[in-house]
Amino acid sequence: MTQTQWTVLGAGSLGCLWGGYLSRAGFDITLIHRSGVAAPDSLSLTRFQSETAEPFKAKLSCAEHCAPGSIKQLIIATKAPDALDAVAGIAHALADDATILVLQNGMGAQQAVADAYSNYAIIAACITDGAYRTEPGHVIHAGQGLSRIGALNEKGKTVEQDVIAQLMQMDLVIEACPEINQALWNKLAINIAINGLTALDQCLNGELNEPQRLKRVERLCQETEAVMKALNLTLPEQGVFDLARSVIDGTAQNRSSMLQDTLKGKSTEIEYINGYLLQQANKLGIAAPENQTVYEAVIARFH
Repeated sequence: MTQTQWTVLGAGSLGCLWGGYLSRAGFDITLIHRSGVAAPDSLSLTRFQSETAEPFKAKLSCAEHCAPGSIKQLIIATKAPDALDAVAGIAHALADDATILVLQNGMGAQQAVADAYSNYAIIAACITDGAYRTEPGHVIHAGQGLSRIGALNEKGKTVEQDVIAQLMQMDLVIEACPEINQALWNKLAINIAINGLTALDQCLNGELNEPQRLKRVERLCQETEAVMKALNLTLPEQGVFDLARSVIDGTAQNRSSMLQDTLKGKSTEIEYINGYLLQQANKLGIAAPENQTVYEAVIARFH
């Protein structure tokens, strides 16, 4: 039987975005916010290219208040560093046949959840939408992107089609992705090229076109390509560097997610972006000095 309920763990911009769109599509939503933090007074979603904040319905709760075995479908919408601990905090409420959908940026968090909770159906989303909160519970869908959805384990494959059919009822662009690992790597390659440098230089994406910065972007892309080749992944047809340049040009006025985190005084997801690339490079015996430099500089400055 098709499910009509989703629990969204994480009430940040992505959690409110997906919770809002699912609610407006007719699903019953429970939005889980941090313990010890006041629940939002109200909830609203401003859809892409709209100027109207539309209220949406969701039950607000904390993980410890969820009844044992009550969650059949769980979306993990926290930041990557928080994902594994967040799932541990709500694991008591998972039904035996629960499905977990992970939305994290970068790579590593998805795999950690899949490894730790392998008895559940695990599905990942590779998301390129842009969103931000104006205040707690109120989110603006600022950039129309694409969400690719694919199973991370065998149990995930058994429910994948049903989950995608549900998600396609949202007013978001959803696409089935049998090669979800490839999609996550393609997005990771762009994040590696852009996020760390924009955070360190406190600059917009387009400012990476400055010649010295662009040389660093190219070195980051070359190292990413070397690792992807060694892992037998398919490289973008135009190459990682040219793809990164097209994204830089197309999002010239954007602030990367990592830059936004630093401006808010938050820790970054560098461990799951350049840090993940370095983990893979070390396993393969591939040198990645530019990634190492960016990684160490971000850790030293913002952590």
